[in-house]
Amino acid sequence: MTQMEYEDQHMVAALSELDGLDVLDDVTFGALHVLCRALHVNDPSLAVTLEAILTSATVAVPAADHAGLNLLIGRNFQPQATIGAAPPKLDALQQRNGTGPCIDASREQDTIEVTDMRTDTRWPEFAHAAVELGVHSMLCVPLWVDERRLGSLSLYAGSPAAFDGNARRLAELYATHAALALLEAQRAEQMQRAIASRDLIGQAKGVLMCRHHITAEQAFDVLKRASQVHNRKLVDIAETVAGTGELPAE
Repeated sequence: MTQMEYEDQHMVAALSELDGLDVLDDVTFGALHVLCRALHVNDPSLAVTLEAILTSATVAVPAADHAGLNLLIGRNFQPQATIGAAPPKLDALQQRNGTGPCIDASREQDTIEVTDMRTDTRWPEFAHAAVELGVHSMLCVPLWVDERRLGSLSLYAGSPAAFDGNARRLAELYATHAALALLEAQRAEQMQRAIASRDLIGQAKGVLMCRHHITAEQAFDVLKRASQVHNRKLVDIAETVAGTGELPAE
């Protein structure tokens, strides 16, 4: 079989798998359309990406009334952004208690569904608070890339059993797309911080070199010693020197 025949065969197979699209209802097809276009932002900063993920989440998964996004940094659960009145309060409750559907989905990397908050017994305090806030069902989908656990996307609905199997599949597909966008935004932000730190250290070295008539290497040693003496990050010492022209007082 030639390379062209091989590629044609795989193209036919791929197209045959798309034949099932003609049985999708308008809502599902519209959600898939959103998935194809979502999260393409001109500014891939972390804040903009978080906002884009949440803005598109309730459109991509029409059963969701509200949404929240939480990051898992180390073992710490850190709420980042929400849409709706209930998610911030429920996230704060989980943070205080150290447990809840969003935390478990983030740490265990498993999709967690609460079909009816009135009868769910896994997180009694959380379920009671959710009902009081008008949340009766919930879907928490983990955000991960390879082995890296990023956090979770939480979807909230005002009616019980709002998320059927189709909604769950859409949510998990959307979460995959969101996790990739989130990871790229985090990498971009880390790169920007590294560049900013390097620039600050360079400025501080320049100040010390000019003031004390020393070499770049000697200036860097001065910054390192100050960092050790004050038990502060080197970049923090550099920021002080660049801003004030002086080393921190001992």
